[in-house]
Formats: sequence, C-alpha cells, structure tokens
Amino acid sequence: MASGTRDKGRVRGAGGGSSVGVVLIGHGQTASALLAAARLIAPSSTLEDLRAIDAGAGRNEQFTRRLCAAVDDVDQDKGVLIIADMFGSSPCTCGMDQASTHDVVIVAGLNLAMLLKLGGCDRQTATLQEISEACADTGRRAVVIRIPTKADCT
Repeated sequence: MASGTRDKGRVRGAGGGSSVGVVLIGHGQTASALLAAARLIAPSSTLEDLRAIDAGAGRNEQFTRRLCAAVDDVDQDKGVLIIADMFGSSPCTCGMDQASTHDVVIVAGLNLAMLLKLGGCDRQTATLQEISEACADTGRRAVVIRIPTKADCT
C-alpha cells in the first residue's frame, strides 16, 4: 500500500496512525462500482483503504464471510463505518450484525457524494460519529429534485 501499512493484518492509515475503518456494502455490484468511480475522482490515496463488499442478490453465506473479514481487517479500535446501499435490506442487516463484535455505525443510502466526502475526511483525527454524520449530511444534500426548463437545455 502506498499510503498505509499493515499491522497484524489490519490496515493502517497514511502516517502510520490508526483510523476509522470503512466498509461499503450493497446489492449487485453497487459497492465496488461506486468505490471505483470515487477513486477515479478523488486523490488516489484517500480512498485506498476502503473495502467494498458486493452482495449480489442479497445476503448469503459468502457475503457474510467476506463482510466479517473486511470489518475485521479495517477495525483499528476507532470503529468502523459501514455504508449500505439501502436501510433494512439484507446486506444492511448483515452489517448491523457486526455490532456484536465491533464498534460500528451504519449509514444507509450509499452514493458517490458520500464517498467523495470520505476522501476529504481525516479518519485518523475525526471520530466515527463525526465521519458518519458528515457522510450522511453530504449524502442527503446530494439528492436533489430539479425539473429542467427549455432554457436549461440551450
């Protein structure tokens, strides 16, 4: 890893300090596709240590194993932010199950704006709660209804 190192199998953030871990989960290939898009836009090293776990059609044994391994890998004792595509979905409930063994916060409504916000967050100094709130706020503000007029099309 260019900006981080591994310590006992866990990812360490740039500068060697521990940071809030992040795991993205979603149906189909939502998580990996959005992370790939964000990595095209954000500075290369800022999203390097995020994990994306795709659930396909929903919760299954393979997804559960991969999610558990990802949360274990990114947990550096500062907590883990799990961002799910949809609240109450089977991947989301699987993420909530991680609270039995890890300090996790779930944010639902995964979108590109949230991931770009994460690219600008200092996950070494900010708390899990602060990062979660920043992502949720950014995600809400990114949802806009606009009815274009003909003047907008010229």
